[in-house]
Amino acid sequence: MRRDSPVLTDMRHTKLCYSKERYCGHPRQSGIFNYGNGEIAVLHAHAPSRYEVREDISHSFWTGYPSRAKILLQRSFDHGETWPREHDVVVWDETLPLEEKRAILKRADEPSVVREQIDLTGPDAAVYFARPVTGPTRSNGEPTLECFAFRSGDRGRTWEAVPTRVSNPHGGGIHRDAHPLVQFPDGTLMGAMTMAMTPERDSAGMPGGVGVYGSDDNGLTWEYVAEVARDPTGVGRPTYAGLLLLPGGRLQCYMLNIGGVRNAIQLAYSDDGGASWSGARPIVAWGQSPWAARRPPQVARSGVHYRSPWPMRLRDGRVVVLFGRRKPPTGIGLIVSEDEGTTWSAEAIVRDDGSGSDLGYPVATQLDDGRIFTAYYFMEDDGNGFGGTRHIAGSFFRLAG
Repeated sequence: MRRDSPVLTDMRHTKLCYSKERYCGHPRQSGIFNYGNGEIAVLHAHAPSRYEVREDISHSFWTGYPSRAKILLQRSFDHGETWPREHDVVVWDETLPLEEKRAILKRADEPSVVREQIDLTGPDAAVYFARPVTGPTRSNGEPTLECFAFRSGDRGRTWEAVPTRVSNPHGGGIHRDAHPLVQFPDGTLMGAMTMAMTPERDSAGMPGGVGVYGSDDNGLTWEYVAEVARDPTGVGRPTYAGLLLLPGGRLQCYMLNIGGVRNAIQLAYSDDGGASWSGARPIVAWGQSPWAARRPPQVARSGVHYRSPWPMRLRDGRVVVLFGRRKPPTGIGLIVSEDEGTTWSAEAIVRDDGSGSDLGYPVATQLDDGRIFTAYYFMEDDGNGFGGTRHIAGSFFRLAG
């Protein structure tokens, strides 16, 4: 079946955080919060970088840029047009000494500690799921990754001192990539997690499946509910999961399968509140790409078609899934469904001018005037090494129709 590409209008690009001495990356792992009336908060990893040696741009949690990063919250009061630095907030500091970080996170395991009362369903709430390198030390001397949730009741201006530990019932790694929580009619919450399916696998923090967790106490605890998907071959992994709750009550989980049975953005659904799930099916198709015709000559051909999908339901009922593309031409793309995920459009290009493949991880929100705003990390050839400065960029556009 032939798919048509959606039409994007009023396209405009901007920069949220850029410095030739910094690596700014991965907002999809940190979050976005739209408080209305123009106030938006975007979180990202923010680290010094000289762009001289491989470790300056490496994604290793132990030796790369994440090991030097602070999770920085930026705030806009004019619908994403400007991001004044005087409102920046450091949410988590990975550069603290290991034992100091462990002391902060240890509070989560002390039952006698009195927790703050924060309504995560309220209009001023925010939650950040940290991925610190503070766990038990591996045989090579490196600590393992853990997962903790920090809450805020004042739009991210301050954050609770005692976090919540999120554990994997199978043992091994677990993390959440910052897609908004789903709120059910009874006020309970649910989020999708990427998790190891056996304690032996992926001890370095590369889990192998997707599960859902619920909270009925405003995030004071997070409980495992059910497995959503794992790769049937045992060698791939679903990840980058995000949930949407449709008006009719169907719960959808969007994710990316990497390797194994397929490399594709896929969708599963639940009609019983997340207790059981359909099989995951791909929602992208080969053979109808707008990217190949725009590939510049004499460029490297390697790279992946999809990274870090971000689903969002617009106020008119359409569902948009944004993603990063890491095969030239590199950039940000999207697909659209007008029937709640039954059928999908061909891909549309938001931008395809990246100077390399180290980009993507979009977060997005719909603005008060109906436009879509998306923030992501990007790279441009500005004279820095390894293809140029990694920075947080943004795009504004409308979806026609």
